[in-house]
Amino acid sequence: MIIYTGKGGVGKTSVAAATALRCARMGYRTIVISTDSAHSLADSLETPLSGEIRSIGNNLDAIEVDVIHEMETRWNEIGKYLSDFMVSQGLDPISSKEMTVWPGMELMSALFYIEEFQKTGRYDVVVMDTAPTAETLRLLSFPDTADWYFDKMYKIFRNTVRLARATVGKVMSIPMPTNAFLDDLEQLKERMKTVRTILLDPRTTSVRLVLNPERMVINETKRAYTYLSLYNLTVECIVINRLLPDGARDMYPKAKYEEQSRYMQMIEESFSPLRMLKAYQASTEVVGREALEVLAEQLFDGTDPAQVYSLEKSMEIVNRDGEDTLALKLPFTSKDQVELYKSNDVLIVTVGWYKRSVTLPYSLVKKEAHKAEFKDGRLVISFK
Repeated sequence: MIIYTGKGGVGKTSVAAATALRCARMGYRTIVISTDSAHSLADSLETPLSGEIRSIGNNLDAIEVDVIHEMETRWNEIGKYLSDFMVSQGLDPISSKEMTVWPGMELMSALFYIEEFQKTGRYDVVVMDTAPTAETLRLLSFPDTADWYFDKMYKIFRNTVRLARATVGKVMSIPMPTNAFLDDLEQLKERMKTVRTILLDPRTTSVRLVLNPERMVINETKRAYTYLSLYNLTVECIVINRLLPDGARDMYPKAKYEEQSRYMQMIEESFSPLRMLKAYQASTEVVGREALEVLAEQLFDGTDPAQVYSLEKSMEIVNRDGEDTLALKLPFTSKDQVELYKSNDVLIVTVGWYKRSVTLPYSLVKKEAHKAEFKDGRLVISFK
């Protein structure tokens, strides 16, 4: 599974569609899934899509996840109960149906498709085009969060419902959850555990960050990279989209190329040693299969887009024995070459001429880096 994420407008959909087309052409049974509520995958492929899986070419299927369809077909009991509850509180039936959908359900539904595909072996490659960064981060962390809530709260909730049915439930006008509703929640709990296992295994799941050479985009992508590392997900490469072509210098002001050069240096400082895939586009709109094939050729240059670029996390953030540590992959480096300093929420690591800029998660911003040591080719920084 290849998950493309990044700030809105950087070209995630084009990159995901191009990747899927190239994988299918190489003989992989491929599906591309859009989890963004504002779907644009169909526009990019110039093919009508819906909430049902559709074959759109040899070895290639596609779907734009439709939450209403998912609630009616997969989570009927949960949707029915939530809708009935809202109607009992005075909301009209049409509005109550819309209100049963909560933010991020597109990605959650897509994650359950992943679980199904793994069980059935239906596809070799799954390419996921996600919503903008913030929503994707919330949902990629959802299996961890859900696991905690289910373990701590579910048994209490189930027992409380049973007790309420036998007492106040007999005189209340508010509908009580049915056994089928509770069974759906139980199934949700077990499926989330499977999804979590799939997501955390770098042999089956990789995240690729898409960005443009622009300051705001780079800063948001840095924060996304930090939090993906915090959630223990493997970011295997970044895709730098919409670079100015070298052969078009007469079409753009010299200042634009100089600006791009500065931002490319910033990208190197922020994401090295991650693999970097690059796409050069004079236009921001990539529509149709011919244009997507050109984009795929720029990104992958004839190589296999489904290859795993790295199984190793280049940054890890963990808490061990009450101490927070941040580990950075810095091969061929010794401790005496390293300088550290912190500026607001950014930790800057300098090794000779090499500089790494790391955006810290909020939990570490107000802590001090008090110790740094090398272990197995990684610089491990401890915070107190």
